[in-house]
Amino acid sequence: MSGAEKLIERILADANSEAEALLAGAREKAAAIMAKAEAEAAAKKQKIEEDTEKKVAELQRRDQTIAELEARKDILAAKEALIEDTFQQAITRLQNLEPEAYQELLFKMLLATAVTGTEEIIISPADKAHFSADFLARVNQALTEQGKQGQLKLAAETRALQGGFVLSAGNVEMNSSFGALLRMQRDQLEPEVAAVLFADA
Repeated sequence: MSGAEKLIERILADANSEAEALLAGAREKAAAIMAKAEAEAAAKKQKIEEDTEKKVAELQRRDQTIAELEARKDILAAKEALIEDTFQQAITRLQNLEPEAYQELLFKMLLATAVTGTEEIIISPADKAHFSADFLARVNQALTEQGKQGQLKLAAETRALQGGFVLSAGNVEMNSSFGALLRMQRDQLEPEVAAVLFADA
């Protein structure tokens, strides 16, 4: 083999060796990049799974909180409806008192409410039978004994009242209907009513 051939052979061997070294390095770099990418992908996957679990837990907690609030609202609405029904029943019971007891209640209310004894009494059409001439005379006699004028009379006007009456003196009215009296006392009475209704709740 001539010297030129040996030189070419050596150059080719060196080139081949260098190419293999470069290829091995490239393979190592590719493997490192792949390993890093896989590690990053695994970390991202784990983070996504953890975030998803947290979001699901948060949504479940939020849904439970909303459900609890809705349940509380429903319970509160039911209690309010029951309290309202109780007050309405109280009015109905007052309206349905025996005639003598009902008149006696009206008698006491008129004596307590009349200021001058000259007011007009506005009632519901259903209560006309309770305000007979004899009843009014008894009320006025009692008012006279109290030092008042004793000239109460029925107004020509009637109203849709749930029992009781309205006393009118010119532009001034005193609403002593059962509904109005209970409304005025409701703030004070409602806690007591609730305590009785929901004692075991």
